[in-house]
Amino acid sequence: MTLSSLRLPSLLVAAALFVTAGSAKVTEKFSQTHPLSANGTVSVTNLNGDVEIVGWDKAEVSIEAEKSARDGDDLKKIEIVVDASADHVSVKTKHHKRDDESWWRRHGDSFGAVRYTIRVPAQLARLKVDAMNSNISTENVRAHVKLETMNGRIRAVGLVGDAELDTMNGRIVASFDRLAAGQKVSVDTMNGQCEVFVPADANAHVVASSLNGRVSSDLPMTLEKSSRRSLRGSLGKGEGSLSLDSMNGSLSIRARS
Repeated sequence: MTLSSLRLPSLLVAAALFVTAGSAKVTEKFSQTHPLSANGTVSVTNLNGDVEIVGWDKAEVSIEAEKSARDGDDLKKIEIVVDASADHVSVKTKHHKRDDESWWRRHGDSFGAVRYTIRVPAQLARLKVDAMNSNISTENVRAHVKLETMNGRIRAVGLVGDAELDTMNGRIVASFDRLAAGQKVSVDTMNGQCEVFVPADANAHVVASSLNGRVSSDLPMTLEKSSRRSLRGSLGKGEGSLSLDSMNGSLSIRARS
């Protein structure tokens, strides 16, 4: 793998190792910046630790992270791998196995965690985040987004494009600045509630279903089917697509204020 640190002159790298006062954790900070084209894509993969993505007006990706572990040996086993080119930036957390550890320890937060704050061009083409034991939040990212987490929440604000949001054991809150013709939105949660906020001029065909939870909407809708646990109908002309699915959680469609 060729890292952009070998070829991008604007790369900024900083790391500082210290022990947090009053705690048993050892932490290490990580910082990199990479240029990204207007139609670029960003992907993030993380195990243990929250991921925050914020859109900004710069044509670059800023990665700020903090690794944490119970001791220095565990900290050394956590690696942040960044692979960047002119049109794609990939950020991955790798947990290297210790000789004496079990699978459960490796995948639990006792092994260590990485918390990310990543700033991306607001108008980038696509954002993908895949995480476990992690809360994901995005704000002002006006791209096609695909967010997936297990054992964590998703909060996405300022969405305008296609969106795929998926959690297991976590709540989803998504707010759309636009829901228009041709736009596709899919929201899926297992063991978690879901709230989707859409503008008054939303234009989408809606299909919502929960196996063990209530489905509700407070927007005017042309209904095809409505019951306590399912809903089918259209917002506006129904030219976009909004699909909500839950097992053991309520689904709510709300007007964005």
